[in-house]
Amino acid sequence: MSWKVQIYSLIGIALIGFICNYLIDDNIELRNENQSLTSQLSKQADLITNQQERIQHLAELDNINTQELAHAKTEIDTLRADVAAGRRKLRIQATCPVRETPSSGSVGDATTVELPGETGSTVLDIREGIINDRAKLKYLQGYVKTECRG
Repeated sequence: MSWKVQIYSLIGIALIGFICNYLIDDNIELRNENQSLTSQLSKQADLITNQQERIQHLAELDNINTQELAHAKTEIDTLRADVAAGRRKLRIQATCPVRETPSSGSVGDATTVELPGETGSTVLDIREGIINDRAKLKYLQGYVKTECRG
């Protein structure tokens, strides 16, 4: 072999070595980037799964509270209709304390007070408002517990 062929062969081998080295370095860099992206993807998938579980739990909580609220509203509407029709009477138990100074014939026993129709309806409206507020508070407490848990 001539010395020119040997020089060209050495130059070719050196170029092939440099190209291989470049490709190996690029491959290592791409592999590291792939691992990083795979790790990020896994974290995002875990976050999505966690969020879906929380959404599912909130949907169940909403469904339960909506059913309880509908049941309470039905019960109050039934009571209101019964009071309006005269099938039921609204009574409030009251206790009047005995005064320390004697008065004319009052007794400190417990008694019931029957409320007229309009007042009874107002009391049922107040009761409905209280039940609605309690249901909303219960839902919001469950919502906060669910969101703070995650």
